[in-house]
Amino acid sequence: MRSLKAVLRHEAWRSRAGLAAVVGVCMVATTLAVTGAGADTAGMKFLQSGHLIYNSTLGTVFHIDGGTKNVDGHLSVPGLGPGVRTVQTDTHGFLLARGSVTEFGKSDLKVADPVPAPSDEQPAALEAPGAAYAIYREAGSISRLGLNPVTLPAGGALGPPIVTADGTLWVHRLASRELCQLPVQAARLSCPAELPSGHAGALTVVGDQVVFVDTTARELRAVNADGFGRTVPVPEVPMAPTSMVAPYDVNGRIAIVDPATNQLQLVDAATVVGDRDAAAPVAKPLRPGKYSQIASSGHGLALIDSTSGTLVTLDADGKEKSVKRIPPPSAAAKPDKADQPGLFRGADKRVYVDSVAGEHVMVVDDDGGVTDVPATGEEKTKPRKPKQNRPPSTPPSTPPSTPPPVEKPVRHQPRQPEHTQQPDKRRNQKTTPPEKTRPPEKTRPPERTEPPRTHKPPVKTNPPRKPQPKPTPQPTPKPKPKPKPKPPVKASPAAAPTGVKATPGDGQVRLSWRRPNLNGGKLIGYSVMLNGDPESTATTSYTWDGLTNGKTYTFQIRAATTGTDGETLVGVAATVTATPGGAGKLSISQGPHVTKFTDSNCPKGSKDDCFYIMMHISGFAPNSDYVFKAYSNGQQIHESYTLTTDDNGDLSQEKFHNSRVGEVVYVTATGSGGTYRSNSFTWKSG
Repeated sequence: MRSLKAVLRHEAWRSRAGLAAVVGVCMVATTLAVTGAGADTAGMKFLQSGHLIYNSTLGTVFHIDGGTKNVDGHLSVPGLGPGVRTVQTDTHGFLLARGSVTEFGKSDLKVADPVPAPSDEQPAALEAPGAAYAIYREAGSISRLGLNPVTLPAGGALGPPIVTADGTLWVHRLASRELCQLPVQAARLSCPAELPSGHAGALTVVGDQVVFVDTTARELRAVNADGFGRTVPVPEVPMAPTSMVAPYDVNGRIAIVDPATNQLQLVDAATVVGDRDAAAPVAKPLRPGKYSQIASSGHGLALIDSTSGTLVTLDADGKEKSVKRIPPPSAAAKPDKADQPGLFRGADKRVYVDSVAGEHVMVVDDDGGVTDVPATGEEKTKPRKPKQNRPPSTPPSTPPSTPPPVEKPVRHQPRQPEHTQQPDKRRNQKTTPPEKTRPPEKTRPPERTEPPRTHKPPVKTNPPRKPQPKPTPQPTPKPKPKPKPKPPVKASPAAAPTGVKATPGDGQVRLSWRRPNLNGGKLIGYSVMLNGDPESTATTSYTWDGLTNGKTYTFQIRAATTGTDGETLVGVAATVTATPGGAGKLSISQGPHVTKFTDSNCPKGSKDDCFYIMMHISGFAPNSDYVFKAYSNGQQIHESYTLTTDDNGDLSQEKFHNSRVGEVVYVTATGSGGTYRSNSFTWKSG
């Protein structure tokens, strides 16, 4: 039976029938989950097998078999650039580039046109049986991909998301402190639980139970569709607002890492999810490093040290198993400085690490072993043992033996093979009279006796053949013409650059952007245009000097590429507006007392501590809109406000009521000139 690799390797996913067969095999071999009693086949979900990775250098998406650690298929999707995240359902794959989403079918291999993404940030990618999600945490937007696609705002910035085995997504709204869920069939979020004011933490899944790790109160809180369930204090476990929590448990324990101390805590969650007593927490020191990502396969842990660019794996007890350097991008790759390796747990519960440019995948086993799989489509072959020289296909020879007697050969008896010859029993039958029913045996004349044979086998003589009539000559068939190769897909102009930013300065504006989808072309450089005056650059940034402070300028940025026939293609323009000028200033203080609000920012019983934040702005762009956000202990409070400066670029206003005594408060303003951050101060009681 052919392996999946053999089926998919031929023509690299271009054989549609081959891939359809593979998908069918994978679907039969995976775990089937049915949601709801009496559900028909439309309600069935199949576990996605393996992992997808996009190699931006080759412009190709590869499928990695997590069991064999081999590439078993690939498909050309050129022009998406580095930093692409990937997710899959049982029928489709999705390439999550900055600013776009590209979908392709697993059976028909049709690649759809890219569609705009809710944000140009690098999303968090999640998979579960029958569902796939792209979470844009900074923009506060959620995209569910697959059979029930939906994109909806989540109401502000989000904490690390999780997904349960039934495909339900859970997110933490940082501003409102709500814990919200999005089931597979739902079209909107529902938020059954709200954290106390000032509490930080992260969501995780223990078995099938959603748990919130409250790092402020040092508590484990079960979360359900009806709200909070059982709450278990763990005061002996050190935690901080910056602590990382593994999204899934490790043999029933929650892994918590404090990046400031490089300390791992393994907290038994049995009391939260069951009725037995929990074991004592386990503390393990980690090797020095700056840990930025954590993942669990259920039986082991994987962490990424962003300082050294290494992958560290641990077993279920926190013992270090391996330390591997994540392969850096090749010289041909051109990743963005913000791009980071991706640590990903697939729907098959394996942990995968994607290198920055997608040129390598590191597959992590439950025992902590790591296998580096180059995303090149080249099969790893094991060295074969050299074949021994074998003699021609002839009957086996035997050591020399005494030839049979020649005086009494018998014509009608077959000659025994030399390697199985038996002693001639007829020598012991000289005095025995011949049987009456058989004629006497005849012997060959002495002159016709054959010389003794040595090692050659007996030669069988065939009777002469009858002459056959000569066949009628047939005309030589003409060779079939070779099929003409399919013409390459014609390149089209590049999409608009993404992530465009304009940072004003004194008489200048600095522009920066990210590489767009090149749509099959080869990048030449970028064109930056102001008032019909173009400038060119080979990098993703440009500073335009000689501008007038206080005057607003509009810039257009395009990518120039070489097309299929060598022609130069000018891409779609990205437009950004900026006003150069001096540096602005934003300062805040604790403002007047507030009595008319009773909400999560000033709940009942906090009237004596509820005050406005007083904002003073100077030196901003005149008559310009700015988006203001307030933060307390690093968590956004309130929704954002859009305010307009006066003719001098100044503004003074009372906004953002707050009652979080003892927390550190600050405000940001985003608009012309970039993002400004105010001073910070500790909120005081009235």
